[in-house]
Amino acid sequence: MISTPHDIRPEALLPDLSVGHFTAAGVKALRVGAGPTLLLLHGGTGSWTHWVRNIGPLSRRFSLMVPDLPGMGESLDVPRDTGLDGYGGYLLAAVEAGLVPPGQRFAVAGFSWGGVMTAWLAAHLPERVFAACLLAPGGFPPGGWHRPPLKPVPPEASDAEADAIHRGNLEMMMIGDARRIDELTVAMQRRNHAMTRFKSRFLGYRDTLGPSLRRVRCPTLAILPERDPLPQPDTAARASYLRQVAPHIDCHTVPDASHWVAFEAPDEVNGLIAGFVGRNAPAAEWRAADLTGKERGHGHTGR
Repeated sequence: MISTPHDIRPEALLPDLSVGHFTAAGVKALRVGAGPTLLLLHGGTGSWTHWVRNIGPLSRRFSLMVPDLPGMGESLDVPRDTGLDGYGGYLLAAVEAGLVPPGQRFAVAGFSWGGVMTAWLAAHLPERVFAACLLAPGGFPPGGWHRPPLKPVPPEASDAEADAIHRGNLEMMMIGDARRIDELTVAMQRRNHAMTRFKSRFLGYRDTLGPSLRRVRCPTLAILPERDPLPQPDTAARASYLRQVAPHIDCHTVPDASHWVAFEAPDEVNGLIAGFVGRNAPAAEWRAADLTGKERGHGHTGR
């Protein structure tokens, strides 16, 4: 664990929310909000903090389940050579162990590597996943990626030197406007980097999205940041590829945002996810959410 002057606990970053903590099959997660269930899957070298600007607004309409993915954050370790289906098996085990309430249908939104796993889950649980949202997803064929030359942090680096390297890497790959990178953002990145044991990029830079996406039948939304440095040749080509693989997909481009689109353009992203998931949530899930809200002593916020 790194030393940082910033408190990165959920209670500190989300002080106005009632956040529950739970573990399912070794996967640690946050539970917050009320409504139809929405599972949020973060990106590679990440944790639940990838959703720090989205949890509050989305929790007003949905019951959020926000895990640290296997091999990252505070969740269980997985072998470094784990393949896509093996990795998905850990996540599926967590879902079956209560990450999502038993028998309940749910939506999934995933960022980058989390987008790959969103498509994988939707393909493997067609009876349960009612909507999927892919935010700057990974997993494209060779030639479809530019790999930014991220700088490693030397073991002997001072705190100031490590902060400078992480800030530079964030600007290069994750956040297009350097003015949006503050000390807390750097501290979250340092923590995520230090707590990552599984290097998902070895799967995220392969053709791991398309095979799953071809099998997905639920409504699917792709949120593509216009300034994402990873797609080659550009974001428009990425949208075209997604439509070829999944003709039913709805692609939306977000201007003035880089790869970490949920952080850099939270208002637009929150609106897109809330609208899409809300429109596609089965009536039974809204009724179940209303009953759950009454049992907990508060009403549902409505669609």
